[in-house]
Amino acid sequence: MTALGALLAATLLFGGAVDAGAVTGDAGPNASDAAVATADAASPDAARPDGGSPDAARPDAGAPDAGPPAAAVQAPPAPKLPVGHVVGHVLAAGGHEVVPDAALSVGGAAVGVTNEVGDFTIELPCGQHALSIRAAGFEPLVTSVDACASSVEPVTVHLIPMPDRPRRETIVRVKVPQPQIQLTGPELTQTPGALGDPLRVIESLPGVAAVAWPAPVYAVRGSNPGNTGFFLDGIEIPALFHFALGPSVIHPYFFRSVDFFPGSYPARYGRYVGGIVSAETRAPSMDDVHMSVDARLYDVGAMVSAPLVGGAVAAAARYSYSGELVSLLDEHVILNYWDYQVRADRRVGPFQLTVFAFGSGDEFSPSPSNSAKTLDLGFHRLSLRAALPAGGGMLKASVVLGTDHSRAPVLDVYPIIVDSKSVAPRLSYDRTFGPVQLALGFDGHFARYEPVVLGGATLPADSDWDFALGREATLLAGYLSATVNAGQWLTITPEVRLDSYAEGGARAHDLGPRLTIAAALNDETKLRATGGHFTQLPSLPLEIPGMESFGLALLGLQSSWQGSVGVETSHFAAVDLSITGFIHHDWLTDLRSVSALSPDPLADDFLARREALAYGVELLARRSLTKRLHGWISYTLSKSLRDYGGGAVGPTDWDQRHILNLVAGYRVGRYELGGRVHFNTGRPIFIQDPAGDQYKRLPAYYQLDLRVDRPVYYNRFTLDVYAELVNALLDSAAYTYTRDPNNALQAKSYRIVLPSIGVRAEF
Repeated sequence: MTALGALLAATLLFGGAVDAGAVTGDAGPNASDAAVATADAASPDAARPDGGSPDAARPDAGAPDAGPPAAAVQAPPAPKLPVGHVVGHVLAAGGHEVVPDAALSVGGAAVGVTNEVGDFTIELPCGQHALSIRAAGFEPLVTSVDACASSVEPVTVHLIPMPDRPRRETIVRVKVPQPQIQLTGPELTQTPGALGDPLRVIESLPGVAAVAWPAPVYAVRGSNPGNTGFFLDGIEIPALFHFALGPSVIHPYFFRSVDFFPGSYPARYGRYVGGIVSAETRAPSMDDVHMSVDARLYDVGAMVSAPLVGGAVAAAARYSYSGELVSLLDEHVILNYWDYQVRADRRVGPFQLTVFAFGSGDEFSPSPSNSAKTLDLGFHRLSLRAALPAGGGMLKASVVLGTDHSRAPVLDVYPIIVDSKSVAPRLSYDRTFGPVQLALGFDGHFARYEPVVLGGATLPADSDWDFALGREATLLAGYLSATVNAGQWLTITPEVRLDSYAEGGARAHDLGPRLTIAAALNDETKLRATGGHFTQLPSLPLEIPGMESFGLALLGLQSSWQGSVGVETSHFAAVDLSITGFIHHDWLTDLRSVSALSPDPLADDFLARREALAYGVELLARRSLTKRLHGWISYTLSKSLRDYGGGAVGPTDWDQRHILNLVAGYRVGRYELGGRVHFNTGRPIFIQDPAGDQYKRLPAYYQLDLRVDRPVYYNRFTLDVYAELVNALLDSAAYTYTRDPNNALQAKSYRIVLPSIGVRAEF
């Protein structure tokens, strides 16, 4: 018994010494963890011999009676580290754009997200922490923060955008059923060969023939260049590009999107028998002041936007110093251009109001001593439009005031000066009734033309030819369109447009029906068929601003029956493919004599109304901008014919049988490398020959364009630096045939290489 008692006392003594050491010993850097573990061990369940089983504590569990338990040792509470708050703001590098829904984490643990305006507030223990920030479309960023620093200030973080990140913009668009090609984002300003100009990109699309590159003159599906309409926010653009190699008359960064309808366009557009190019401007930003400045080899421009009470305003302007550059080569040549755009948006009660003004001016004189060769073009447009929700739909109204001034030697014969004034009202209403989307509207155009012919030219007497006479034009139209979703796989859009033309005392009317049918074969593939009837007043083959709305009594309306059938599919990996067959049967105004070198524009046989036929197949394979390798392949196989009278049928002046464009971009880090390969077969040239007049095609033309872009991001601004080389292989473009001393035909050609280096700073 004495030995048993000694053994029991030693066991109790040894156990007490271990517990005491666990509480009071030096645990080093993990002292708090040791304290927590000891506190857990001192809990009532932990004191049970079996780790907490209730049965083990019963007197009959077999354990000897150890007597009264020893007094429990209380562990000190774990020290609480002080905490603080980190407040911050996340922006896109290079500007003021906020980044909502950015994920915040510390040590791999999520601690919060930014709100809709990019702000965040998080709670962290005192001390240095690595705060990780991630957002879709931006490069991840890690920054060091301390919530308890002596001078805690809000943290502003700038995330670098990914190259394929689209701009955040709220866009309400009505999806049209008619076949179209839409260009947005970097496609507008970074497509190789377009010199940074959104409207030049259309020359790389199917169905488009560049008449005489590098002049921005385009023939669409066999029609004359003057048969294609260009609209900006629903306003007809009287002049599309500046002189020579100048850019479009609208600042490139003022564009939001460009829609191209090669034929059978929606009923809300009218008065053209070719295609339609419809561009939309970018709404001014309402969050902060934004500014950009750009400079190129040819011109300099600037754009600024700022919040306005209840809205925002944006303005852009551009000025060319190409005249000074040209003067270095020839002091007698005068070449200048300028343009401006101002847009203001504001909400007043239920009305959304937009005021948009833009204008352009060009001057070109090859020789001060020969004023007859001087070209001087200018125009101004002022638009006021309003949108109002009404009756479950949207009511829109607008009015456009315009002035034009044109001085041009038409076909190098007579200098003609034309001043014109116009008013163009428009009213439309859109509403959805279940599966039917209904649109109806009215548009008008009232114009007064006051031409002056210089040089003592004699005007035609007692003739209906009023090209160079003062005249008024009243153009009115109403339209109705209904898009019917007949089930999940079929959409039918019948439309009708009634046009009324009154010009120079003559009148004409036309009822133009149009129909589009889209049938989905599955989730990836759709068949689309469309067709209709379209009309236009007589026009010059190459349109000159201010010289329109003439000759209705003498020539009648131009008209076109158009039809197309195509298939569109996204079945192939990351590629959208479309194949379209088309046919156009037209009556168009052409120069009466295809062989005359200097036809008289004042003669009443200057133009002739001719029957025309164009048909072909177009292919477009497109890879999204979100892919590292992106771009498109477009191919057009077509034939365009004219009836020249007397049984003679021949090709048009712009009949290029094969047109191929391969446009590609590839991202390497922050560099965007781009290229375009262009090929077209030669257009026909009429040749007078004693043995018989004939057409002979010019040689085929190949072109390679290269471009590289590199954005450089700073916290408050971004620099976009780019370089472009158009026609990098120095290919020659043939434009006509001449005869050598041996009477053999020789192609005359020119070689133009267009380098462009530019920089754009955006704040």
